[in-house]
Amino acid sequence: MRSDENRPVTAPIPVIVLGAGGHAAVVLDLLRTLGREVRGCVAPEDGPASASAPLLGGDAALDGVSPDAVALALGVGSIGDSRVRRIVWERFRMRGFSFPALVHPAAALGSGVMLGDGAVVMMRAAVQTGVRIGEATILNTACSVDHHARIGAFVHVAPGATICGDVTIGDDAHVGPGAVVCQGVRVGAGAVLAAGAVVIHDVPAGRLVQGVPARERRP
Repeated sequence: MRSDENRPVTAPIPVIVLGAGGHAAVVLDLLRTLGREVRGCVAPEDGPASASAPLLGGDAALDGVSPDAVALALGVGSIGDSRVRRIVWERFRMRGFSFPALVHPAAALGSGVMLGDGAVVMMRAAVQTGVRIGEATILNTACSVDHHARIGAFVHVAPGATICGDVTIGDDAHVGPGAVVCQGVRVGAGAVLAAGAVVIHDVPAGRLVQGVPARERRP
């Protein structure tokens, strides 16, 4: 994890996107906005991303490719379940591939922000001073993360969500579109905050909450 006063320094080597779906298409567009050379997408079948970049094939397309020759970008999305993202990430990290953090030029980062490897900060996201973001976490379009929040690894903060100051969000959690997590709240690992939820109390690990104010949804 590193501190970025303005933008993360990205390696000059080409990038291959893992995945070819909708999220991969957004990551591909971000890479091109940053001026990165994109070699193509690795996925078992065509998707929105492969409409504008070569589909290189499945995982076997990276057999024999040196981790020193290309970096990878995780284009596998997450809606409440990060297991597939983790599996793909770990498979290629074990082979030595790097995943640079990516920050859209239209995002705003305060001083002292810490970004884990593979973290992605999308267009119009705002991240205030002292925030720590774990590896492979997605801060999606126009979300905001306020001062000194701690966001774990493989978290998805969906478009328009608001994370207030001093919040802690555990690994693999999902913060739905337009959800609000109020000052100082603790959200456990793997918790899911439904779209539009207003979270004013701590959420235990693995729970699903929804509504205003947010309450646990039971079967």
